[in-house]
Amino acid sequence: MAESTTNNQANVSAAKGVKGGYIFSAPEGSKLPTDIKTKLDPAFKCLGFISEDGYVETVDEDADDINDMNGDVMDSTNSNRVESAQLTLAEIKAETLKRQYGNANVTDANGIITVKHNADSHDVFAYVLELVLKNGRRWRKVVPRGKSSELDDLTIASSELCQRALTMKYLTDEQGNTCYDYFESTETQAA
Repeated sequence: MAESTTNNQANVSAAKGVKGGYIFSAPEGSKLPTDIKTKLDPAFKCLGFISEDGYVETVDEDADDINDMNGDVMDSTNSNRVESAQLTLAEIKAETLKRQYGNANVTDANGIITVKHNADSHDVFAYVLELVLKNGRRWRKVVPRGKSSELDDLTIASSELCQRALTMKYLTDEQGNTCYDYFESTETQAA
């Protein structure tokens, strides 16, 4: 396939999680995938379902405009950049609770999960999302260093999902990147 020089409907798509498991997490420093096909390192554990609100990624940047003496913008620089995601892990199990409350604050022993609520709840983990676009086209999102930064309110009611929305900040890796996206191309063939 060659680079398209016209509009291509194959490039327009919504996204869904891969059936059977689409969000995985591992301790910081685990071997990360660098493509869409490599099997995940065994350190990655499935975190289960994400609520219907999905995975909402945000990039906040502060720009400083540099004006000339006439007040015209000559340049614009970024002084601050924060990338984050908000999601609600729907399953109540040890792995999801560790992402919310900290690895050392959650134990699963003798049939009981115990969660301690305290200020030591912001561990850094690696995350991988396995996604599918239209026509079965694959997308893998890799966050090398994600840190829980905020939990939303917990509503306990028969008509509500019994979980909290989690905000995860993307921290910069050794290469200066916060996230890697790998998409199956519609314009080039796999080697």
